[in-house]
Amino acid sequence: MRKLALQMALAIAVTTPAAAWEVEEIGTITATFGDETMQQPTVIVTSGDEVSPTAYMIRTIGNFSSLNLMTGDGNFVIEADYMTHAPGPDTAPISAAVTYAPAGWTQMWLSDGAPEPLEVTFTTLEIEGDAGHATGTFRGVLCFADGMGAEADPGNCRAIEGTFDTPFFIEE
Repeated sequence: MRKLALQMALAIAVTTPAAAWEVEEIGTITATFGDETMQQPTVIVTSGDEVSPTAYMIRTIGNFSSLNLMTGDGNFVIEADYMTHAPGPDTAPISAAVTYAPAGWTQMWLSDGAPEPLEVTFTTLEIEGDAGHATGTFRGVLCFADGMGAEADPGNCRAIEGTFDTPFFIEE
């Protein structure tokens, strides 16, 4: 739930116009969903002293970490959770998910609850200091959910596959 709240706050911040904000594209997420192809950037939003990247890894107590790669519009998120603070490209995530909300967060497509598991493969997953870099692929099925908190409908699903290549930042 914490991840979803953070994603929603960031999505609102990224999509709300403000003259004092600077947006810098840092990476790319590309996906084919059904018959639709999209390519969106990951970004860093800066407002004064506040810097908010849409690609980040949260390290928690107990040696867990969560990598979140979100497009600049906030409508596409790849998540991978680990039982280590320093995962590498061969470290298997304990869970992975994709959420896609092409029309905003009132309706979305989820890999959680889909009839087959999402596959996320990293060709690069490097961490150095307070930053890292991730490249890789994902493929699976996303199922429709009619609103925030709604469960995915396993009878209404579409195939998805894509790539990502982005730097990310570490939050502890």
